[in-house]
Amino acid sequence: MSDMNIDDLLDSTLDDLEDLPSFAPFPAGVHRASVSLDFKEVNGKQVIELEMKALETLELSDPAKSEPLKEGDVSSIIFMLDNEFGRGNLKRIATPIATALGTGSIRETVEGCKDVEAVLVTALRADKNDKKKFYTNVKELQVV
Repeated sequence: MSDMNIDDLLDSTLDDLEDLPSFAPFPAGVHRASVSLDFKEVNGKQVIELEMKALETLELSDPAKSEPLKEGDVSSIIFMLDNEFGRGNLKRIATPIATALGTGSIRETVEGCKDVEAVLVTALRADKNDKKKFYTNVKELQVV
């Protein structure tokens, strides 16, 4: 419906409208997504955020327990820069992006990574305080 004019939109039914993309963890599996990096501040600390916008699910780790992503579904992860785990995970995820973009510094990589198509291998990580809450864990990223 994105090409529809307002009169056509108003004459349509609510069932004709697209569903809102979800913002939830990606299920464990392999997904094609558009990824972007950005600088953010979380709780007064500088972080780098990886935003992932689903293009399609290629494979689910457990199809009986999860459903494929819908195009446009969004998830993100942050890399805390004040500890070795955040920096190490940033290095693991950003290295293939930097190689594909031909960037040298972290700043250049973050600023250049806007809507880069990639294949992601994901898992789910439970919150340490709430075992019913899960986060996307990107195990591997390959730029397409």
